[in-house]
Amino acid sequence: MDLHPTEDQRMLADAARRFLADRHPLAVARAAAGKPHEARLAQWREIAGQGWPALLAPAEQDGLGLGMREAWIVAEAAGRHLLSLPLAANMVLLPTLCAADAMGPAARWAAAVMTGDAYFADVVMRPDGSAFIEGAGEGVRALSARRMSATALRLELLAPAPGSAGLDPTMPVARVVRPQVLDSIDLEVAPGTWERLRTRLRLLRSAELLGAASAVLEMAAAHARERRQFDRAIGANQAIKHRLAEDWMALDDASLAGVAAVAAHDAGAASAERDSLFAPLLAVEASRRAAQNAIQVHGALGVTWECDAHLYLKRVLRLAASLQAEVSRAELLERIWESGDGRLAA
Repeated sequence: MDLHPTEDQRMLADAARRFLADRHPLAVARAAAGKPHEARLAQWREIAGQGWPALLAPAEQDGLGLGMREAWIVAEAAGRHLLSLPLAANMVLLPTLCAADAMGPAARWAAAVMTGDAYFADVVMRPDGSAFIEGAGEGVRALSARRMSATALRLELLAPAPGSAGLDPTMPVARVVRPQVLDSIDLEVAPGTWERLRTRLRLLRSAELLGAASAVLEMAAAHARERRQFDRAIGANQAIKHRLAEDWMALDDASLAGVAAVAAHDAGAASAERDSLFAPLLAVEASRRAAQNAIQVHGALGVTWECDAHLYLKRVLRLAASLQAEVSRAELLERIWESGDGRLAA
């Protein structure tokens, strides 16, 4: 399996970084929680104009018909620029919406996302019936997907909830004790659809996590080259340069594991399910350490509002918590261990 990017994939990576650097700089991310719905929707229209929400949707249903390898590239760029919209969740769910009845509400929801007329906040339903919503805001409806059986999913459209700054001020969130369901549909799906949805979302969250951690590592390395103490750059000290080098290697290992996982996913390889376990495990550990070390390299400056490093730290901590809340480190290790002889835990 060739893990080297194709020319088209390199062009996609360059285009994504240029677009986000121009249209979603860190100043925009800082103001995300207080931004009105119209401004956020205008950003979504620009992103939809790039075709990113429809990247995984089939071409015969107006999508781009690309694979997880391309989605990984876009999600990583989104993390690098602290995109304040729930792009990964919409990308993952859109193919399922497109596969629904062409005359039903799911198809209309899909069309609105692809044309840029709407996007859906991401929902995590809690055992007590409450909902935790990422990307919340006035006028932003949330879409929840639940597994009802091996071949059935239930999609619930929730009423908008005001968003506020949580742990990560660049992504407005909301916690709704009793969410109001505006519409609900049950979909008959192929066996394994639910597992594929969750795996795709974990992989794209891992890509976003690695993008944010790589950006803050580069920021820390630049600071270490420029900040001088005792008439020399602090990066000349082994305690700093070795730590930064170790963080770079850990992030590179996690990135390679993620690229291998999405390549196996696209190829339908027998190892795809097992490969997908390594990416979130390595990404969480490497990204969290790299972001925390970046704050240490910046010293007292790193925790100030003026320094962008702390924004990346909070994005990394939020994504890491999201990944571990769904599948803990201990569970990932157990499933990797049990898959050593070709079997996966149920």
